[in-house]
Amino acid sequence: MSAPRVLIIAHGHPDFSIGGGEIAAHAQWRELRRRGIDAMLVARASQSPRHVGAAFSLRSADGMEVLFSAPPVDHFRHSQPHRRVVFEEFRALLERFAPTVIHFHHYVHLGLEMVREARKFARDAVIVMTLHEFLAICHAQGQMLKTNGLLCTKAAPLDCHACFQEITPQDFFMRELFVKSFLTLVDRFVCPSRFLRDRYVEWGLPETKMAVLENGQPAAGMGIDDVPGQPDQALRTRFVVLGQLSRLKGTPIVLDAARLLPKPIRKSVSIEIHGSMQYDVDDFKGQFKQALEGLHETVSYCGPYRPTDVQSIIRRAGWVIQPSIWWENSPLVIQEAFAGGRPVICSNIGGMAEKVSHGVSGLHFRVGSAADLAARIEQAATQPGLWEGLCAGLPKPPVIRDTVDALLDLYGGVRDAAVSAAIPRGASAVPEFP
Repeated sequence: MSAPRVLIIAHGHPDFSIGGGEIAAHAQWRELRRRGIDAMLVARASQSPRHVGAAFSLRSADGMEVLFSAPPVDHFRHSQPHRRVVFEEFRALLERFAPTVIHFHHYVHLGLEMVREARKFARDAVIVMTLHEFLAICHAQGQMLKTNGLLCTKAAPLDCHACFQEITPQDFFMRELFVKSFLTLVDRFVCPSRFLRDRYVEWGLPETKMAVLENGQPAAGMGIDDVPGQPDQALRTRFVVLGQLSRLKGTPIVLDAARLLPKPIRKSVSIEIHGSMQYDVDDFKGQFKQALEGLHETVSYCGPYRPTDVQSIIRRAGWVIQPSIWWENSPLVIQEAFAGGRPVICSNIGGMAEKVSHGVSGLHFRVGSAADLAARIEQAATQPGLWEGLCAGLPKPPVIRDTVDALLDLYGGVRDAAVSAAIPRGASAVPEFP
């Protein structure tokens, strides 16, 4: 395959929305550009109420970094109701750039119609989509968490109706058909974890289209071999939580666990919480502030942080805690912890449990159990030799150059297979769906 022209489409830009998917898309684009490959990044930016003019605007002088001021979408079907944006402006961008590869890092906030437009008007382009979570399957923010707090293991119209009683089972059935009608146009899906792949295969996507590939680190952190072999005692008793703070991310579990620690342990350990409350659902900020009361000798809230600060934050601690109460996929913070040479204490489910081997590279605790997390924190702070043994078992996290190597092979493999099989492509092969 000759050098590709790659169009990367993301649901956000890390300058405005710090999330794993946004960072992964931006890092891939930068690495492709570093190699001299023609690559354009189109990243969604929230549309101002006063926004007028074109939906696409340049963010870089060379025109290869573009912001998409996407109008609001129908979040139930992930449909873009503003047809002009898709059928005129996005089509014009496709015709002008003429990509040979279109890599969607999401469709949320964008609209699934962009996938069909890509298949129609970039007729021979390879279309790849990275599945960052479970939004196609689950209307509950893609969390696969029932309204009664139990984890959901499958999506079916009646089950979904039980969580959203105002939406009929028939509507959920039609939603699934609508979403899948666009996903069938994708040549390959990139799954950052085996757990996520298996969920989508169970839902009905063909396993032959799935490739398991982790999002690589944007930049190499401290190598595992560089971690001090004999840390002082203070390092072993320092814990850190990073990322978005919310009920679903398990932030309250950490505070409850700190409160359950025996008094001598509570005085000897420190837990730093770094992150923003970007989505203040159900007055989470107020609940968080109230829950912090009485924990100041153990827990410190340090506020938001910049991505460039991550490794310095991690290296000041001995342990990273990942306490989410939903399945997760491949949390970036776990890769960041391993890059900084730190073991992880995480919930024992989903992509977290897949990435962290209990007793090898970290410790698991029972999801949602503050008492079990408190027991793990006490074990981590007091068990001789545990920290050193887990550090020795840390895997080497993937870096972006390795991920891009694999992606380029994947793009070429899809193109070669299509050519040898003489697969018809383009508008004639695209089913319409209202």
